[in-house]
Amino acid sequence: MPNLSKRPGTGSVPVYSSDGQPYQDRVHQNGRPADQTFGAGEHLYRRYPKEYLRDGKPVPLAFQAFSFERAAGRSVNRGKYSLPEDVLEPDCCDGNFRSEYVVLQILVSELPAEIPASNGTTYRIRPAHRPKETCYSHSEIWCNEQGDIDQPYRRPPKDVRNLFYGELARVFAKRNPLDFAAAR
Repeated sequence: MPNLSKRPGTGSVPVYSSDGQPYQDRVHQNGRPADQTFGAGEHLYRRYPKEYLRDGKPVPLAFQAFSFERAAGRSVNRGKYSLPEDVLEPDCCDGNFRSEYVVLQILVSELPAEIPASNGTTYRIRPAHRPKETCYSHSEIWCNEQGDIDQPYRRPPKDVRNLFYGELARVFAKRNPLDFAAAR
């Protein structure tokens, strides 16, 4: 198993990438401000447990990897500032080692922009860049009625969540998860 000991300051030793300045420059915030401009063709990456893959694809009923949290959006890494494997690095996993995970990818344009609820309320879904000191690309899939990432997040009702998961199943059926081996 790789050495995940903390180095002086912030950050862990990378597992899937070579350690060095290019990694530090890419992954760590390094004083950079948040960037809320997402391109339609930009990838979003999310780790997903290998145990939930069936025939190499994520199982729609196990989309806890993209579940809507009660108080905040679901974490993803944005492709503009990361490589897919960065989502597995301890720096972007709160210091945890994620060897039993694959990486799912979705384009910003593949996120449903809005989903109407059965009660007549429409929920809007947007990516929001929420950098962390050791994971600059950290972002969240944000949801509320306004579609405004500066407004409070609101967990949508079950019917909206189910429609969202259906859209994810359609998208994830088109491409294979990415599986990475430790670089060490």
